[in-house]
Amino acid sequence: MKVTKKDKKKGHIAPIGATEIDISLISEDIHQPRKEFNQETLRELTETIKLRGVKSPISVRPDVDKPGAYIINHGARRYRASIKAGLTKIPAFIDTDYSEADQVIENLQRDDLTSREIADFIGRQLAGGKTKSEVARLIGKTNPYITMHATLLDLPDPLADAYQSGRCTDVTALYDLTRLYKAHKEEVITWLALSTQEEISRLDVYQFSQFLKLKKTLPSNSADDQAFNAEGESNSTATHNNDQKQSVPNSLLDSIYNLIKKDKRKPQDLMHDLSSDHKAFLQSKIKNYFEQGRNCSNIVQFTIKALQDGSFSAKGSGALQLIAFLHGMKRSESFDLMKILNEVASQQEAG
Repeated sequence: MKVTKKDKKKGHIAPIGATEIDISLISEDIHQPRKEFNQETLRELTETIKLRGVKSPISVRPDVDKPGAYIINHGARRYRASIKAGLTKIPAFIDTDYSEADQVIENLQRDDLTSREIADFIGRQLAGGKTKSEVARLIGKTNPYITMHATLLDLPDPLADAYQSGRCTDVTALYDLTRLYKAHKEEVITWLALSTQEEISRLDVYQFSQFLKLKKTLPSNSADDQAFNAEGESNSTATHNNDQKQSVPNSLLDSIYNLIKKDKRKPQDLMHDLSSDHKAFLQSKIKNYFEQGRNCSNIVQFTIKALQDGSFSAKGSGALQLIAFLHGMKRSESFDLMKILNEVASQQEAG
């Protein structure tokens, strides 16, 4: 192959041990585990290739169905960027001893695969007759790693929606949430619908699982449970000891806070949209903290303890609880839920 001055200037010379192959003879592997490509980094790579050429050869193997053609083993980003850069040839190593597992391993080492892409590969291997243990050995991962990713292959609809929308993409969190869904379907559905956090983390799922465990150990009042099951605290729970109460997620309060702070919903409109049961529960919950403030004899000691155990914080349920508590500390005021919610809204405007 004759190398022109133009090729030398652009750096289009195959590195030692590699050969330059016509890009038109190369195609991507339809079973390539990596399906998602960051367009911004691809654009940056294209500009680099325009300037300096392809310095790291891609790996290809002969296409058994098209003599003289090749399929990419790895290097799909460089291949795509080279096409965008207008190259007609690309340096490549020809490697006939390459498998889909090698592609997965190569991408895993660079942390270039999404959880879904890993799950799809695992699914194909399992469908081909391999056991989870065999797949684990194939790509150098543990059995639990394979099991957790395999969960993504058959997520219940509510969890699939949470994953696809980006609310919950942590594989461990999804695995744990799937197990909870099998045992507490209705509670999980309600929790997902009412929790408005931007991202559901492992900690969120853990706290929710702790609530479900706690719920089994506490006396139940059916009317209170119906008022708001997913909030994680019936009236009987509210009278339980303080330490247990703090481990219970405050999903309804978090939802109210986020709707006011992030979605800028007016408290009046928000209350209008709540069901009567939710209104009653919200009123009861916030009033409880108001009364704690009204009856508090040692504000310093109480506040320090509350900050330590997480009752009060700068956002979410903790912020609503703290505002209610401070309103109660004024002692002369009667309880007014709308005044507390409006204070959250006014802080939003001030911020």
